[in-house]
Parts: sequence; C-alpha cells; structure tokens
Amino acid sequence: MHLRLTLILVSLWPAYSQRVVSRTQIDVKGYSIEQMGLPRSPVWAGPGRFAYIEYWAQGKPQPGYYVECLNTRYYSVWSYFIDIPARGRDYPLTLVGLKEAVVLLSYDEDPLTPGVLQEVVQFLDHRGRPLLRKWTTFSAYDRLAAKAVRGLSLSPDSTHLLWYAYLPGKKKPIEQAWFALWHQSGRKVVYATDWNVPAPILKAFPDNKGKIWLLTQATGETPTLLYYDPTTRTFRNWRLNPDSVLQAPWLYVTPTSIYVGGLIRGAKNLPLEKGLAGQWAIGRLPLPLSDTSRILWSRAAIPWTDLYKEPTGFTAVRFLPHGDKALYILWEDLREKREGYLAYDVWVTRWELGDSLQLAWSHRIEKRQRELKPEALSFYTGLSNELLTVAFLTEHTGRGKLQAHQINHQTGESLIKDIAENKTGELLVLPGRSVQLSGQEVITLALPAPGRNGYQIYHLEF
Repeated sequence: MHLRLTLILVSLWPAYSQRVVSRTQIDVKGYSIEQMGLPRSPVWAGPGRFAYIEYWAQGKPQPGYYVECLNTRYYSVWSYFIDIPARGRDYPLTLVGLKEAVVLLSYDEDPLTPGVLQEVVQFLDHRGRPLLRKWTTFSAYDRLAAKAVRGLSLSPDSTHLLWYAYLPGKKKPIEQAWFALWHQSGRKVVYATDWNVPAPILKAFPDNKGKIWLLTQATGETPTLLYYDPTTRTFRNWRLNPDSVLQAPWLYVTPTSIYVGGLIRGAKNLPLEKGLAGQWAIGRLPLPLSDTSRILWSRAAIPWTDLYKEPTGFTAVRFLPHGDKALYILWEDLREKREGYLAYDVWVTRWELGDSLQLAWSHRIEKRQRELKPEALSFYTGLSNELLTVAFLTEHTGRGKLQAHQINHQTGESLIKDIAENKTGELLVLPGRSVQLSGQEVITLALPAPGRNGYQIYHLEF
C-alpha cells in the first residue's frame, strides 16, 4: 500500500512565471526505500501523463515491480505488472517514452544462441496494454559481448527507437558493431549483426524516416559524421575539421538539418580535461541531402576563458529549438571527484538560424553544485514565448533554493528568481529523474521528506 499526500500550490505570478504547481509525498509500505531504491525512469506517457517503474510490496495482486502511469494530479491512470525474465532480475529495468507508446526493457538469455544475454522488450500503449504477446528480443547480439558499449536514442518525432552497440577492438578501432531500429507500434524495422561502422560510436540517432546518423571517432583521429541508409546498407561521411581539433564533439538531428559541433582552440583558451578550448564551433548540414551536400561551419569566441584555471568538463547536454528561428545549446561543466559529483557553470548559447549560423548571444550561469548522487545534479528547462528558463536546486540542505534563471530570447539578459526554499528539508528534487511533459512543464521525482519512508513527486512549471 502506498499513501499519498498531495499539496496543490496556487501561484499569483503571471502565466509564464516559474512555480511549483504541486507536490505529493508517497509513503511506501512493506519495504525500505533505501534498500529497494527510488522509482526510476519517469517518461512521457501521453498528454498530461507520466509513467515510471516502482516496486510494490503491498496493495497489489502480487508484489514486484510495476509500470505506474499517473496524471498531473497524481491519480493512477493504469498499472502494469512486470514479469521480469529470470536472467533479468540481476539487471536494472529501463523505461523509454515514445510518441504513442511506453517501452519497457529488461534482459534474458537468447534462446537461439546459448550464453548470449540479449536485451528484451515489451511495448505498452498509452492505456497500459501490451503490444507484444511476450518479452521479445530487442538487441541484435550474435555473440557474447560483455564489453560492448551500448546506446539508445529516439528519432526527432519520437516514433522510432534505435538500439546500437559496438565492441572495442585491440588491433583495430572496433571489432564489431550491431544495431536494431524499432517503431513505436512494436515492429522491428531493421537490424544488423555486421554493421560496418569504421570507428567507435560517440552518438547515433535515427531520423523520422528510419535512416541513421552517427558521430564516430577513433583515438587520435578527427570525428566523422556518418549517414547510413539501412535499405541500401551504404554510408556517406563528412570529416569534422573546422580548421582546428574538435573537442567534446556532439550531434543533434532535426527533420530539416543535422547539427554537429564542439570546442576548438581560440586566441584565448580555457583548460579542458584533455587539451584547450577558446571557441564554440557549430556546423549545419541542410536536408534533404544532395550529391554536393556539405557542412556549413560557424565559430564564436568563448568570452569567459579567464575565469577557469583548473581543467573543466564542459559538455553539450541539451539542445532546444526555438521554432525555426534559433537553436539553444546548453553546456555544463560536469566532473566526478572522490568526494562526489560536481556540476559547475552552465553556458547558454543562442544560435540564429538563417542562411548562415550566427551566435546571437551567450550567457553564463554560476551553479557550483556538489552532490553524492549524480541524479541530483543538472537542471530543468522551460521555453515560453518570452523566456528561456534554466532552474536547479542550489544544494540539498536547509540553505538550498530552487532557483530559476529567466533569460530573455532577444537580449540574453537574465533575471534570477527563487521559486522555493528548502527551509523544512523537503525540497529534495532530482533533475536526473525527471521528464519534460511540455515546453514549460516538468515532472520530477524527489527524495522523501526527512523521517519518511517513500519519495516525492513535484509538478513544476517554467
């Protein structure tokens, strides 16, 4: 049995303001939340709904893990019992949200290849009904590959889900690569056990038509953008060399353009964990492709290089299109230390999308987070007609505040507002366990209030 206490908080601010819409404390019975762990994998499950994986010891037909779907007033919409495969009980469950389905992932032994552990899948529609008769092999391994590097990604319209993996080689960059592309209906579109990828995969994304874009890089080599057509099993490639060594490379796929970029040296530089950087570099490959398609590059100086003396871990962590006018790229300085996880500054850059890419403005947010749990780091975002909002909890103590930085689209000027304070020790939100319901709405899980055995859910609006 789970007991819920919901508080609905009414805001007197304008409609575009930042606020805690509501929160609920859920007390669990029959087990310790510290031993079983918090619910995980919150995902979008239809308009005004979200789903996540939760353990139930009491109050259900049988104890175990369930996919729970709630609405934004925390009422149950549907619940699905997870009959975990025998080999999957030692591995974490994963939930992925698609446009019209929720995807549940576990592990099981391949019935056709003994000893090979495959990821298995069940698709649920937005009423909680399974689309497949049973757990179905999701990955495409044809051999034992315990050291394989694996990834998941969605198409821009969230109708396709790509699984990919590669096995690093000893005498060559990679020994083998695999992929499987799935549609939200539960249909496997295409797969390969002998994917001829030439170098380790940094990122890979499907487009809305089932083609695949990859960012690859061998040690000491220049990153390469690859386009793969599963129908013809052919590649096209573009080497990413904007007049300098590209560091911290990234890839972002949209229906109209492919964006790539990273950090390069400039007149003034800051230290990275490996190398130096003083400029942002961003390239755009317009779609549809032609025989002469090429990447159009733009560069802009990082204005804060003098502020950093020790090595930084800046990574492009979020891409937010502002209609067809501009693209926001948000960078975060993420580091892992013996004493925990660190998330320092956030860089916000706005790039105007015209005949050429131009940096409209850049803004620096000083964050200085230190946490023992990595999911307590990072930030929330909201995009309204007037503002981009970046919000985060300054720290998980009585001095912590849920702080919002409201940034004007046109000027880049920022106004800081404290949305809530952690005076009672209950404001323990976890950005790493959150889901964006819309451009301005976020559902986030949170640690339980002091002395409570359970967890919290917050509905935030930016």
